[in-house]
Amino acid sequence: MAWQPGLNTRTLPDGRLLIEEGPIHLVIGIEGSPGAVRAAQQAAVQRMNGLLAALCEELPILRTPLADAMPALRHPVARRMAEACWPHRIGFITPMACVAGAIAEYALQGITDLPGITLAHVNNGGDIALHLAPRAQLRVGLCANLAMAWR
Repeated sequence: MAWQPGLNTRTLPDGRLLIEEGPIHLVIGIEGSPGAVRAAQQAAVQRMNGLLAALCEELPILRTPLADAMPALRHPVARRMAEACWPHRIGFITPMACVAGAIAEYALQGITDLPGITLAHVNNGGDIALHLAPRAQLRVGLCANLAMAWR
């Protein structure tokens, strides 16, 4: 079955939002007032709508190794990808090295532009963008063996 463009969204049993399209799989946690959380979830979905198509339009440039001049990219996520890789251009690197993190940051920015959000995290395949309001706390952990994490 071929991939069809368009976002798939759903709320996970623990209340986090899942947004999927093609290779993009965002798991988003948001805390704040109920109205702010609903608005932030809608903002995240709106922000992601059309993103994959926009990045695909610039894919030939995004797959090209960085050289002497910053590539002329149109979409803010594509530009962020190139900016993040720019300091490492001496070897072989393409902006695609930063695609997951740049997408996570972009979704997070749409969430945190709204008032009333105390905590937000966007996980895009392990690249995680975080927002903590003053005095907010989030406990995170890293594990090499996921099976061992549940013991």
